[in-house]
Amino acid sequence: MFFVLLSHFAFNYFPGDDATGSLMTLVGMIASPTFMLINGTLLGMYYRTRPADFERFRTIVTDRGLFLLTIGHLLVLLSHATYAVRFVSITDAVGVCMLISPWLITTVPPGTRLLIGLGSYAVSVMVVLQWHPTAHYPMVFKETFFGVVGQHGSSFYVYAFPIVPWYSLELAATVLGERLGGYSSEGNVRAMHRLLLRTAAVGIVAAASLNAAYHVITWYGYEAALATHAVGSPFAKMPPSLVYFLFYGSLGLVLISTSLRLASQARMARVVRGLSIIGQTSFAVFVIQFFVYFTVLHAVRPFLPWAWAWPAYFVLSVVACVAPAVFWHRAGYNRYLTVGYRRLAHDLGWQASIGKHPTELPASFSH
Repeated sequence: MFFVLLSHFAFNYFPGDDATGSLMTLVGMIASPTFMLINGTLLGMYYRTRPADFERFRTIVTDRGLFLLTIGHLLVLLSHATYAVRFVSITDAVGVCMLISPWLITTVPPGTRLLIGLGSYAVSVMVVLQWHPTAHYPMVFKETFFGVVGQHGSSFYVYAFPIVPWYSLELAATVLGERLGGYSSEGNVRAMHRLLLRTAAVGIVAAASLNAAYHVITWYGYEAALATHAVGSPFAKMPPSLVYFLFYGSLGLVLISTSLRLASQARMARVVRGLSIIGQTSFAVFVIQFFVYFTVLHAVRPFLPWAWAWPAYFVLSVVACVAPAVFWHRAGYNRYLTVGYRRLAHDLGWQASIGKHPTELPASFSH
């Protein structure tokens, strides 16, 4: 969430050609892949470590996914008035993942899920590069689920997270989560860190190799560059390139490993508990930060003195985003992030234990 705040602050504070703002934006690009990795990893770990409880958990996750795609979507739009309805948020992609991935985890083995993730990403790249509809509704469909690039871009959305490629990353992360869950059940924390860091190292090497090939291919001209940009550029986020996923996703895995190390240290327990509040209220923070950055900061930026004082302004903006979330957490308002699916499942007797569900999801699922 820190990287989300950093990126959105930079976008609304600095002019487009400012080097500091550009650097902050590039650093902030780690946020989205890390969100998806955490969601998928948590699903896989929960299934491996608590299989008897997973059906109940799946009902909770489904309820939260339905909320993100309905009420949550409207809240994001209201908080982001400059984009009106022409906005597909990452929360929409997360919502779709919450509906599909828990079911696939219980029905499809890890190796097959990994192939599905890789295959769906490959299909999304092919669709982006090869399918160029001209009618309005097919264009919107393509941009919503697969994305657009180059001169074939659609003008419907102001900004959109295409669902299929982001879902592909999350589904692949469930496989990693199951492996981590296995090590966790054995109490082998070192193996968990080795797996995370080894996977990150492989991802970095693959990203560097593909990016080098991308630069070689771009020498052949614009058309070649356009065709490879969707795969080989580390900064192609809409739609996400393979190198972007590999590079920033690997950094995200390093962050996850680091977080696990910090959480295991007794002297960091209080800090971890405090930071976990932000994770458990991440959807509230996500909505609030749109108001803070895209409404308030965007309006007052021309009147702020001392442009060099941006670190102070950033700290104040973080407080403005986090303070309401702390209140939200203390009041237990996450219980309202529901469409009633859990209660319906309980009333219809779909799951015998659903009435005992917790009020909190793991940190990323609160997003």
